[in-house]
Amino acid sequence: MRPLIWHVTHSEPALLYLRISVNRTAEHASIDQQRDDCLRLAKRLGHTRTITFIDEAVSAYQERARPAYRRLLDHLARRVGTATVIVWHLDRLYRRPADLEELLDLLDTRAARVETVQGGGFDLNTHEGRLFARQLVAFANYESAHKGARVARAQQQRAAQGLLHGGSHYGYRDDGTLHPVHRPVLRRIIEDYLIGVGVSSIARELTQAEVPTPTGNTVWGYTTVRAILASDRLHQRSRSHPGRWRSVVTPIESALIRAQLIAPRSDAARSSSSLLGGIARCAACRTRMVTGVNRHARRRYFCPNVRTCSARARIDGDQLDAIVHEGLHAELSSGQQAVGLLCDTDELLSTLENATADLNGLAEQYGTARLTREELLQARTVPLNRIESCVEELLRHRRARILQSDPEVLLVTGQIQLYRQRALVDAIFAELLVHAHSTGARTRLDVVLRI
Repeated sequence: MRPLIWHVTHSEPALLYLRISVNRTAEHASIDQQRDDCLRLAKRLGHTRTITFIDEAVSAYQERARPAYRRLLDHLARRVGTATVIVWHLDRLYRRPADLEELLDLLDTRAARVETVQGGGFDLNTHEGRLFARQLVAFANYESAHKGARVARAQQQRAAQGLLHGGSHYGYRDDGTLHPVHRPVLRRIIEDYLIGVGVSSIARELTQAEVPTPTGNTVWGYTTVRAILASDRLHQRSRSHPGRWRSVVTPIESALIRAQLIAPRSDAARSSSSLLGGIARCAACRTRMVTGVNRHARRRYFCPNVRTCSARARIDGDQLDAIVHEGLHAELSSGQQAVGLLCDTDELLSTLENATADLNGLAEQYGTARLTREELLQARTVPLNRIESCVEELLRHRRARILQSDPEVLLVTGQIQLYRQRALVDAIFAELLVHAHSTGARTRLDVVLRI
């Protein structure tokens, strides 16, 4: 192979590639440190202009996409003339032999030199430079694989001992003690979820409050909150071994959280801009009522079932909200009252898990043509009834938790967020049935308390 020859000019921009896998140890320089060192090297080499490509929190050893690295290769492919690529260390550019070979194939028709802050320059257009680069990447690949095996074995040992293991542990320090800043956030998520606030609403409130996420930004998403609620560390589970770190939930709370994650979402979790949208129902057809504005600009609830409901209940929105607020206030004022016999939470969770597994099994049989549609509809009746009874038990547990909470906090329903008010209504009232208008009579509301 004939080496290509280039001439560096001061007007030629240097291509800076910066990468860091994780920024939690001092093993490699941070992105800012890499940038400063590479810019100083570019200046020493006579470059007055630079183009920077950055992959942050991306490993070069694992088979993960490196967007900035792909852009660097595309830039080299389109470039006419010579190029100088500057990196902090050669393993920042590539750590797998396949990556190096891809770069070398590209340089068969391009002239380029790799300059490193730690290690000097490499002429990858010569046989000697390529030999040296292949030796280095082989050592780097071995080091990464060996380190990965050591880390994996250490994590397996920690798991066997019931200690925290894996990546980040939001809410906990590495020694298993509760993090003083994260713990209140965890309890806030747990308390809201256990009274029926939806996951999306919790994420939205945390974002509005600018609470830092586990990754350090301030935008919480549905998946982040749900992952925290379902995490093994929250429920003190470590594979087949009981967790030995401090718990932030009680065993009852843990079972209820896991049950709610499996159960169908409640009416209160439905998105609505009103207190009772999707919760109140038309007494004639049991359709969920929606909210709207009439021609007099008055907000009202009405039955949307145009086709089959001739009654189509409707009521003034402010009037219905006031009635429900009054009933809610009366219930919460009663304090810690008897709430009936509650089902054991472990039994509740087990029943819900088994019924859900039965439904999934039936769906699989139907998907593989082992069940007809009629057989599926008949067979799923039993697990669906069991799930429905479990949902009712969850709502009773939720009501008991609310009634045993601090009434001073819950009674100010006009000053708490709408989605929290919806959760309270859903837990306290089993049914809110609105009857249609009739001649000479006012709209009637039937309220059934959950007991």
